[in-house]
Amino acid sequence: MQVDEPNCRGSIASAAKSWLACGLLVATSGIGLGQAPGGGSGGMPAFSEPTFKERLYEAGGIADREVHNGKTIVSVSCEGNQTVSESFILSQMQSREDRPFDKETFNRDMGALYRTNLFRKIDSYVDETPEGIRLRLIIAERPIIRSVEFLGNERMNEGPLKKHAMLAKGDALDPISVNSAKARLIELYKDKGMNQVDIQVVKGLRTGDRDVHFLINEGPVERVNSISFVGNTEFSSELLKARIKSRDARSGLTKYIGNICSDLKLDADREMLLGYYRSLGYFDAKVDYQKSYNLEGDFVDVAFVIYEGQRYSVATVSIAGTERYNPQELLPSMKLKTNEPFLLNNKLQDERFLLDVYGAQGHIFCEVEGEVVYQPDKHMVDIVYKVKEGDVYRASDIRVHIEGDFTRRHVVLQPLRNLRPGETIDKRELDNGRRRLIYSTIFNTDPSRGEVPRIEVSPVDNERSVSP
Repeated sequence: MQVDEPNCRGSIASAAKSWLACGLLVATSGIGLGQAPGGGSGGMPAFSEPTFKERLYEAGGIADREVHNGKTIVSVSCEGNQTVSESFILSQMQSREDRPFDKETFNRDMGALYRTNLFRKIDSYVDETPEGIRLRLIIAERPIIRSVEFLGNERMNEGPLKKHAMLAKGDALDPISVNSAKARLIELYKDKGMNQVDIQVVKGLRTGDRDVHFLINEGPVERVNSISFVGNTEFSSELLKARIKSRDARSGLTKYIGNICSDLKLDADREMLLGYYRSLGYFDAKVDYQKSYNLEGDFVDVAFVIYEGQRYSVATVSIAGTERYNPQELLPSMKLKTNEPFLLNNKLQDERFLLDVYGAQGHIFCEVEGEVVYQPDKHMVDIVYKVKEGDVYRASDIRVHIEGDFTRRHVVLQPLRNLRPGETIDKRELDNGRRRLIYSTIFNTDPSRGEVPRIEVSPVDNERSVSP
């Protein structure tokens, strides 16, 4: 990323496969708790906690007195490794023969070896000889997977199973990774409608195991015969059915098309219905589902059981944290009104409205959060919009970075035509400029193909606040 030296109150960087940003550096310094300034005792106890270096030495690492930075490494040896080759171990290290020894580099090497997850413990020793430094590693390996096999799978090929298990020959073998693989496999089968799947780990959990074998009883592929709703009075079954992802057999017309019954999908449908009710003010609503199987156990009738409860209304609407505006000036423009039913969409629009009001005046980092305070006994809610106004920003300059030599600077600046150096930054224009860059069709908009257009605003300390 290209970074320019900042000299601005707020610098805007526009990108088209492009960006530019001012850096913000925050440095802190202070005195530790209980430490007297100037290095005096200041009432400190006569002892202190062990330092990191001392702890490292106690754990078998290198202590500061054993380190001889700059001396040449004459050998690096490994002991105790059985399945992991010495060449692989050395390939993870920067500390090698004929290189100067450096303590920090060696510590990073130890970290790199542990991150491979192939070793349970590594004891390291640094020995000084007349010829130079000899490094010695005594290694305790984790068990290494020799093979991964799936037994009993008939409907699922090994390819998807291996992909979801995320275990392969040569990986470290530990019970946590094996049980996590089992959970992912069960989730895969349930997503395919085999909700009765049973998977057992027959090899891979016992001490000394080097192979991982999963025994799979897939069970039938369940399909939805019908979907019904019980307890809904405010909303029709047709409306609720249109909002969920699960589909039924349409009275037998699509008996084997698009009606796979996945418990994972049914769980998501339940959460969606619950969210729908609560977004409309039914905060006491509860949703669950029941499954009824046919004799063969492959077709299911699903019934969503709903308790709607009483709808909540808005008791009061208030705005907290405002300094620039009087809340009474803003409340008439808000969507949520006193004594009207609560609607989540109106709350979101109110938050957007406040952000736009402040963003138009240069408060580009303004934050708005609508808090809902419940009154269950009255079935009412108080809405409090908490505002953090932030500072007002102006642009000192607009700089462009373009990857490639084909697009000229003015092409990128055209979508930002309403943003000018020296003027207060309008957050709405930032958002509009970003959308115009994306929809211009000139630049890449696919994240998988590289950088997409974006605009970055980076405040510069000590020069950021501008009076409105």
